Amino acid sequence: MRRFSCVFTSRSWRPEDGDPSDPKRVAGVAVARRIAIRRDAPGALVRLVDRRYAITGRTVAAGLPRQLDRYIRRRSRGSGGADWYAEARRLLNKRAAPHAANAKRL
Repeated sequence: MRRFSCVFTSRSWRPEDGDPSDPKRVAGVAVARRIAIRRDAPGALVRLVDRRYAITGRTVAAGLPRQLDRYIRRRSRGSGGADWYAEARRLLNKRAAPHAANAKRL
């Protein structure tokens, strides 16, 4: 059985991280899929190969869906980009829901 990380991490995006609209790696973990691109500023919502999700932009945060949802809710209160954060939350919750349902069945 393979173990996956459930660690939440956040920090400022650095130039050496590359393009936040098209990240290749987040927190040292490869991006499995880009889910959405932020239109009003550089940024994206992505799924990582370790099954976590990440949101990128001026800052980057990676974690399990519930952890990332909490982070996005907090960020959306104090900064611009409310539409982006609402869309990111909607997509995150839509994608995470089937996984949560399957986990409850086990």
